[in-house]
Amino acid sequence: MAMGQPDELLWDSEPRTLIKHHIYRRYLDCWMGKVCQSFEYATIVDAFAGPGVYKDGLDGSPVVVAKGYLEHSHLERFKNLTVLCAEKREDRRDHLDGLLNGISRPAKLRLQVLEAGEALARHKELDAIAHQHGPSIPTLWILDPFDWAGVPFDLVKACLQRPRDEVLVTWFADELYRFCEHAPKQAAIDRHFGGSAWRAALEVRGEGPRKEALLKAYREGIERLSGSTFTESFSVASKNAHARYSLVFATHDMRGMTCFNQAKWRMDPHRGMSANEWKYGQPTLFDPEPDLSGLRGKLESLAGQARTFEYLVNQAQRLGFTEPQVRTTLTRMDEDGLAIRQSPVKSTTPWPAGSLIRFYAAAADNGLSLTKLSPSTFERVRPGH
Repeated sequence: MAMGQPDELLWDSEPRTLIKHHIYRRYLDCWMGKVCQSFEYATIVDAFAGPGVYKDGLDGSPVVVAKGYLEHSHLERFKNLTVLCAEKREDRRDHLDGLLNGISRPAKLRLQVLEAGEALARHKELDAIAHQHGPSIPTLWILDPFDWAGVPFDLVKACLQRPRDEVLVTWFADELYRFCEHAPKQAAIDRHFGGSAWRAALEVRGEGPRKEALLKAYREGIERLSGSTFTESFSVASKNAHARYSLVFATHDMRGMTCFNQAKWRMDPHRGMSANEWKYGQPTLFDPEPDLSGLRGKLESLAGQARTFEYLVNQAQRLGFTEPQVRTTLTRMDEDGLAIRQSPVKSTTPWPAGSLIRFYAAAADNGLSLTKLSPSTFERVRPGH
């Protein structure tokens, strides 16, 4: 939610608002395509819903969600979705309710606005409605408050307690960086992080590196909730190129990671990490090449091992990459003689599902150019054979 004066009913959007909503929409296109066709019921909780529109006409997040459902290419096959909205101010709550009531929709899309109240204080009520058809109902929690204090760690933890719960939380990098050395605020920051481990970031110097360290500490705190909690993030930078805030995503399911990773690489085709609010959408002469060096490094560390394609995709998704990027990197490593499909021997595609890939280390410099060696030649010259 864009920052505005507390007494305003509506406020102007910011450039970063559009970026945030594009992330929402792109993630939801994938999430709805998977969830709303596979489960009889699903829920999206917008816990800081706002009035539903900005002064300049930009849709608020509840309307973005509703339109994402109604405009989806698979709408005819979709099942029941409840969009549950909470807003603490009564005037904004009433404005949102009026907007949503004006949206024509099928009975399988339920748009519900609760009576005005704080999301943290009424989490149990929100959770009960979200999971009224069972504890395993897929539920996406959108936590987008006015400031970092609006989302203490206990709320994030509560929103991830069920097996198919996911969270998208707005994380205020600028404010946390500004106040992290301010002693009177550190107890409140502890509540935001769920502990004091974040204080190690105070040893990191420089705005960019410290913001990255704080974000890493926040994500690690969420991942410690269980061995099956995964996180990713996408940052929105401002004029100085440092993160203004980040969208932190948390899930228990690698299919959720698949959707979020696809969304962030569409937003940032070069690194899949961030967008600058003052440059986003500006045309460029050439599309940037994706930086897959981190993925390549991970696969190169598997030298001497054989791994299934599914294992490689799982590891890549945890690093924030996508399945097509795994295929691209494997092809380049195959060309360099560093990876080979061990099985199946014959296939119509280079890296089919279920295939087993063996990795090799680059040979010591012996006058041969590995990039010109075929995999079969590399088999003959690698050390020890």
